[in-house]
Amino acid sequence: MVGILSYGAYVPIWRIDRSVIAQIAGTGSMGGERSLAARDEDSLTMAVEAGVDCLAGLDPKEIDGLYFATASSPFKQKLGSSIIASALDMRKDVCTFDFNSSVRAGTSAVKAALDAVKAGSAKKVLVIASDHRVGRPGSQYEQMFGDAAAALLIGDNGAICEENGFATVSNPIPGPWQTETDTYLRTFEPKLDRLSGVLGDMPTAVNEVLGKAGLTSSDISKFALAGPDPRSYRDLARTLKFDPKTQMEDPLFSSVGVTGTSHALLLLVSALEKAAPGDKIVCVSHGEGSDAFLFTATPEIETAKREHRGTKYVASKKMVPSYGRFADWQGTRDTGWPPRDMSSSVVTFWREERWAFPFYGMKCNNCGTIQYPLGRSCINCRATDNFEEVRIASKGKVFTFAHDYIYDHGLIPGDGVTPGTRVVSDMEDGCRIWLEMVDCEQEAVEIDMPIELTFRLLHDKGGYRFYGWRARPVRG
Repeated sequence: MVGILSYGAYVPIWRIDRSVIAQIAGTGSMGGERSLAARDEDSLTMAVEAGVDCLAGLDPKEIDGLYFATASSPFKQKLGSSIIASALDMRKDVCTFDFNSSVRAGTSAVKAALDAVKAGSAKKVLVIASDHRVGRPGSQYEQMFGDAAAALLIGDNGAICEENGFATVSNPIPGPWQTETDTYLRTFEPKLDRLSGVLGDMPTAVNEVLGKAGLTSSDISKFALAGPDPRSYRDLARTLKFDPKTQMEDPLFSSVGVTGTSHALLLLVSALEKAAPGDKIVCVSHGEGSDAFLFTATPEIETAKREHRGTKYVASKKMVPSYGRFADWQGTRDTGWPPRDMSSSVVTFWREERWAFPFYGMKCNNCGTIQYPLGRSCINCRATDNFEEVRIASKGKVFTFAHDYIYDHGLIPGDGVTPGTRVVSDMEDGCRIWLEMVDCEQEAVEIDMPIELTFRLLHDKGGYRFYGWRARPVRG
């Protein structure tokens, strides 16, 4: 039966206490903290991280489709899924699709993937939902939003969780929206969206999917409900008549925030991590309507729990030291830095895609030395044109390092306080490679520190966003 073969998630390491935001805005704090993407992260880089987690131990070449769902794509006209597929080293004939314009796009992509597998047009489809939404300074969304990504691998053989039903509701309610020219999200009347949208559409979809299966709320082990705020969760539990303490998955509002298209899938991942064989899970999204899925965990669910980090990323965190840093990373404060050198070759970047995105190096067939980037001659034995291409290992240790006070990771000029750190690392496959270090304070870097690769935004010279791999301390 068609269902979920694997799952993954990603939450940035950075958090900010909501009281810090509230103090600057002069408003009340919603309590807790929210996740925050670093200045070199966006919805696309987080999607790659979630995809890596989902495909742990699996061959990406076996994937037939990649569906990327986001309401905050870094491109208005360009497939984010094509970049993600390349970074994950998928086949060139993989079907790539982007689902956008609604926070319900994540479950829409899951539905499309399930239908594709059922129809026989694909055997395995990777669905990744990711959002990095920026709330207007001083608005409720500045505190409410959080950044995260979640991934599900859909297939029909060896499912850890089978799909047993689906229901949907479409409602063109004038809820939150954003036009092509808007910088921030707009709202008409939050109460209208909550009462007529969330509390009207989500119970309708849930009751329909339960009715089709001949079940009641008491038959469900976990409800993964992507509500927009804590109050809605309490109201939904009352309306659907389930116990919020035992049956509702933690909405992660106090630790991560509302994560847009990824939220329903992130809560589903959280439920799968704790599920036992036979448990029934209902996953529900909202956004101009609602989607509701019914899943049942299979005995294979136990094996999947050892393979993925999933929501363990929630506990792995560092606090942003100030609202100023938060605003800089969100891009809501004008720092006044003069324009950088805008020259950069898009053609060169495209031509070198194989070593930039999937991170291929070369292994000398004569002496076995692995090196990066791709070239013609071996740096050890000087053999020419006698090598095979190999993906560089994802983990290693710091061999040596230096702090650069001139430029900070290629995104903003260094200010002499937060320098960029460059490391030379010995990877697990023996390759020695130069990388930029992120998510790590200057004083914490040391020789032999374990590091892992992380996909990041390198720079945006010339109006084009250049992505690639950096190093970070191993999380968890």
